[in-house]
Amino acid sequence: MVLAILWILLNIFLYKNLHGSEFLFASILSFSVAAFFTWKELNQFWQIGLIGADRQISKGVDFKRSLDLCSNSFEFLGVGASKLTKESNSFEKAMQRCHRSHTPIKFLLCDPTNPELQAIARQAGRDPEEYQRTVRESLRIIAQQRIDRARNVEVRFYRRLPLFRLMFIDGWLCLASHYVFGEGEGSQLPQLHVRRLHSQRDVQSLYEPFRRYFQELWDEATEWDFASYLK
Repeated sequence: MVLAILWILLNIFLYKNLHGSEFLFASILSFSVAAFFTWKELNQFWQIGLIGADRQISKGVDFKRSLDLCSNSFEFLGVGASKLTKESNSFEKAMQRCHRSHTPIKFLLCDPTNPELQAIARQAGRDPEEYQRTVRESLRIIAQQRIDRARNVEVRFYRRLPLFRLMFIDGWLCLASHYVFGEGEGSQLPQLHVRRLHSQRDVQSLYEPFRRYFQELWDEATEWDFASYLK
């Protein structure tokens, strides 16, 4: 922003003091210099896989748009995935597009009987059982995809509430945001868009630690049988 303002002021100065070909040459030169420094500034983020960010999820790649981005696969870490399952049309289409017999769609969620859900609900001034009901309803929708639609879906319950909400899309894009439990429903929080890099070592990208964090939680989580908690 500061660079853009300085470039505009410089061009105003050049316009008032130069004429004809001198002004044209100076304008091209100033644009080239500004473009170089802009590219240099952005490139340092691209080199670590950070290709975008939303100040608020609701004003960027929100829950519906994230589902619409899924073409081949997705994996999700969150509390109950209710923000996704409530987008019924987009959720159904994403599940259909991403169904593969050899690669499951993965949901890593909170056990609906976890007492921490009641504590979070109280902090938010809600009915203590509201969040538990929300998770159960979301599980019901996911179970329908597995049982009624024969989708290749796996659900596991982690042992502790996660630090991040993560969604891995098509094996190359990670949408990452942090949790502030008890304050709003999450769409007001910032979100990172992190790309998996193939042209360099994976440890140089932010994608890798998010991927490893998900996998470690997944490996120690408890598998759901698609029947418990639905009655």
